[in-house]
Amino acid sequence: MPYFAVDDKAHSHTKMRRANNAAIGLWTLIGSWVAQQLTDGHVPGEIAKMYGTAPQMRRLVSAGLWHEHGHTCSRCPAVRPGDFYMHDYRESGNPSRADVEARRQREADKKRRQRSGYSTPPPPPGQMPFDDEPPADDEYAPPEDAPPPRRSAPAMAQIPADWAPTAADVQAAQEARTEAGQPELTELQLAAITRKFRRRQLDDGTRAAAWGGRWQQWAENERVEPASGVVVPFDQMTKSQQQRAGLAGLRERLEGGTA
Repeated sequence: MPYFAVDDKAHSHTKMRRANNAAIGLWTLIGSWVAQQLTDGHVPGEIAKMYGTAPQMRRLVSAGLWHEHGHTCSRCPAVRPGDFYMHDYRESGNPSRADVEARRQREADKKRRQRSGYSTPPPPPGQMPFDDEPPADDEYAPPEDAPPPRRSAPAMAQIPADWAPTAADVQAAQEARTEAGQPELTELQLAAITRKFRRRQLDDGTRAAAWGGRWQQWAENERVEPASGVVVPFDQMTKSQQQRAGLAGLRERLEGGTA
C-alpha cells in the first residue's frame, strides 16, 4: 500500500507555520490522494478544488509547499497551467510510481509461483527448512533513487548560554504576530525576549535538540506593555503586576474617554 510521508518535524517547520491549519489539512488530504493515485507529486487542479478552497491553495503556494505553473524551483518538475506540484515530493521519502508498481509486480509473481506449486529444493542436511523461497539478492534492495536512510535523532542538551534565534526564526515569529493582529517586535524587544527565553530554559533545566520552534512560540505570545514598551508575558507576571497592569490600562481608557 502506498503512503504519504509526513516528517515528525513538520509541526515546527517554517513553511508549515506560514500555512494555516486549514491549508495544512488540504495539503495532507491531497498528499493521501496523490499517494493512492501514484501521480508522483502532481496535483490536478480539479482535484485540488474538490478538496479545498482557492485561499487554501494560495496559502500552500505562498508557503512553498506547493508549486504552480511557471515556478522557479530547480528541484521540482514543471507544472501544467491550472495544476500544482507538491514541493520535494520524492525527496521527502514518498515512493515513486515506478517503485510501487515494481513491488506490486514482485508480490504478484511470488503469489503466482506459490499457486502453481513451485517449491524450492530440499535444504542441505542440518539446515532448517523454510516455508518460503529465499528472496533474490536484490529483492529487498532499495531503489537507486531512494532517499538516504534517516539519521539518528540529535542528542538532547541544555540551551547554550549564547544561543540566539536565526533570521528565519525571527521572520516566522513576526509573521505570526502580524497575522494575529499583534505589533511586530523591535530589535530591543527581540533581544529582551531572547535573554528571558534562555534564562527560563536554564532555570527549568529544559533539554532539547533544537530551540528555534520553542523560541518562535515564546515570541509570538509576548505582549508589549503600553506604558514602557517593555515586552512582558502576561501569564508570567506576578499577581500584583497583573493588577497594576490592569489598573493602568483602565486608567488610560478612562482618561482617553474624557479628553
